[in-house]
Amino acid sequence: MINFGANINWVRCLVIACLVIPVGCQTKGKPAGAPIANGLWSASDGVYKAEFNNGTFRSIANDTGEVLSQGTYTVKSETALRISWRGNVSGKFNSADCTKPNANTMSCVDESGKQFSLIRGG
Repeated sequence: MINFGANINWVRCLVIACLVIPVGCQTKGKPAGAPIANGLWSASDGVYKAEFNNGTFRSIANDTGEVLSQGTYTVKSETALRISWRGNVSGKFNSADCTKPNANTMSCVDESGKQFSLIRGG
């Protein structure tokens, strides 16, 4: 006679293992501080520098060294990221979607449609 109770328990264990193991092994995707953004970037207008550091973002005035804005960024792909920040003077929140046409240039468009570019280095 076949013991179906033992087989059902074995099947349950197998199903649970298949459900639990992949979840435990999944990564959260590309970390915020992926190499495509980390580092210092200069605004193409020369007014500020942008610092990207493992998911945090801040802009610093070139003339005074004052922090103009701070926030976060997330990497969407090898060539795209999203920046979200709060202006320290205005207190307003803003965000921008950026693409990287090459390793040293970031082209961005903020919520209002304003375009800006960042060049790697500072």
